[in-house]
Amino acid sequence: MTEYIEVNVGDLKGPALDWAVAHATHAWEWAHNWFPTMTLDPNFSGVSDDGRGKDGAIVLVPRNPMRQEPQEFRPTIDWNQGGRLIEEHGIKIERSSNGCTWYAGWLIPGIGWNSQHQMWDGETPLEAACRAIVDCKLGNEIKVPRQLLP
Repeated sequence: MTEYIEVNVGDLKGPALDWAVAHATHAWEWAHNWFPTMTLDPNFSGVSDDGRGKDGAIVLVPRNPMRQEPQEFRPTIDWNQGGRLIEEHGIKIERSSNGCTWYAGWLIPGIGWNSQHQMWDGETPLEAACRAIVDCKLGNEIKVPRQLLP
């Protein structure tokens, strides 16, 4: 049985943050568009809680494993995945003045930053954007599987 630990979004990294993004965006409901196959049932039923992919990556679990392979979901390091989410969710990203940190937040078109949600930092633009997405969808404290935490 999976044990869940409550964590601040700012403390999430790697697979734990990828898992949180998957849950915040319900990635298994739309990711079949990203992983086209020649199968009759390319849909996914959920996301792994144990990081079964390469290097502990989160994987999307196929609805029909006989017709679709599990697919890694790594929006924190894969621009093909994370970049699409930035665009889809209207995330604004800025680099700090010292160039060492990135900041991301929810942008309201024509208005600017959404003041109901905080700006999130990250070592990379994708990491900061993923934290902003999770905060806006799930809040700044969430429960994640213990085994995904460092």
